[in-house]
Amino acid sequence: MFILRYLSKTILMLKKTFIFLLLYWVLSFSIFAQDNLSLKGYIKGMTAMQTMGNVEDWSIENTLHNRFDFNWYINEKLTCTVGLRNRIISGDNISQIPDYRDYVSHDNAYFDLSLTWANEKSWVGLSQLDRLNLDYSIGNFQITLGRQRINWGQSFVWNPNDLFNTYSYFDFDYEEKPGSDAIRMQYYIGESSKIELSASLNADKKITSAMLYRFNTNGYDIQFLTGIYSESDYVIGGGWSGSIGGGGFNGELTYYHAIKNFSDYKGKILATLHYDYTFKNTLNLQFETLYNGFGAKDIKRGLEDILFTDLGPVNLFPTKVAFFAGVGYELSPLIRANLSGMYGPKGNFIYVGPTIMYAMSETLELAVMGQYFSVENNIESLINDGNSIFLRLKWSF
Repeated sequence: MFILRYLSKTILMLKKTFIFLLLYWVLSFSIFAQDNLSLKGYIKGMTAMQTMGNVEDWSIENTLHNRFDFNWYINEKLTCTVGLRNRIISGDNISQIPDYRDYVSHDNAYFDLSLTWANEKSWVGLSQLDRLNLDYSIGNFQITLGRQRINWGQSFVWNPNDLFNTYSYFDFDYEEKPGSDAIRMQYYIGESSKIELSASLNADKKITSAMLYRFNTNGYDIQFLTGIYSESDYVIGGGWSGSIGGGGFNGELTYYHAIKNFSDYKGKILATLHYDYTFKNTLNLQFETLYNGFGAKDIKRGLEDILFTDLGPVNLFPTKVAFFAGVGYELSPLIRANLSGMYGPKGNFIYVGPTIMYAMSETLELAVMGQYFSVENNIESLINDGNSIFLRLKWSF
């Protein structure tokens, strides 16, 4: 009953906002329904029930999440892309977690394109432009300038080659993943090879610049990269994506060496290996392992080190070694079940995440997800375990 009470209260509070977003979409679609303009997106409603540490009471959080992805094809060579997130979050976490508003609105790019337009005791409203760029193509050359996602990763959970847009596997409700303020130049050599030069500027006014060469040989996509990360480290690395035994096989490796006092420090390596296999009956298995040269010997701050630490290429995971496994199966053409797990030997970190998704129609999806975390720590004041249950309804347009 307490869940229904919270839901009813939240729905009443968000009713006017939901209607506004719906009207905005209808008007936008009628305006932009032209040959050289496109608009797509979704509206999601999600309720999360969470308990942390020794606290027996469950906290409730409701999120109304709307997204617009807009493309303006100015001409055959020039395209403008805009991606806008709008969220209204209500519930117990706003008052219970310090600086919660800053945490959910954090923008690590140089330009702060996030806006908190409501900041009440029990709810917050915020918007963020995570895509805002111009793309120009001529012949085999392509240049993209502005807020964008530069994805160099080959693996599924951890991506050592992804120098620009690190993301958290646990943040499942942000499918598009963050972008960075960058310039990206790509030159295509044939159908399966290219040279790429990219540079980004983060919120600390530090530049990351790197060059990537990608090609295909014997059924494998192979890439090599080199550059400078955040003006602090030289980097060199590579990755591949192919198949073995009918299953996908890929991996990444990146070597970092401090620029300052170069000869006084040893370099550090981050590496992943990933394998996945899908059987004829739709059963899918995934396995991945991470070696993190920057990892700590233990997890000192409990789950805070896992869930609330700003991620980056040199901070993919708090420990040196981690393992991931996942299984998925289509129970019917409309229902899919997934189960994932993660283990970190140091701190005996354990994660379990079950998911069931039901496709109610081509544009409407209902999902139930769970998350369980546990880590060993001798400090009683830290949060060392947690449980979450999520109920989400998503309408795409």
